[in-house]
Amino acid sequence: MRPTRDSRGQIVAGKGAWLLWQLIRLPFLTFLAILEPPVRFALTALGVIGVVTAFALKLTGAPHFPFLAILGASIASRLMLTGYHALLRVLNH
Repeated sequence: MRPTRDSRGQIVAGKGAWLLWQLIRLPFLTFLAILEPPVRFALTALGVIGVVTAFALKLTGAPHFPFLAILGASIASRLMLTGYHALLRVLNH
């Protein structure tokens, strides 16, 4: 059975949408993949330094030290790294 005119239009539109997605996805994926090592290093270092600083200042008894805020920022840096890797996985497929 031959495709009708409407189904041909849907096929062409689908192929065009796929091509547009590839034209957007591939440069963005390449850019994020190139930046992945320094981003991973920076976010991991921020998290580790934040945790060490938070516990060191908590143990020394520093007055008015925002322990939970610093600890929360350290955890947030790890969550940002997890989100970055998830975005790379989504764009890679």
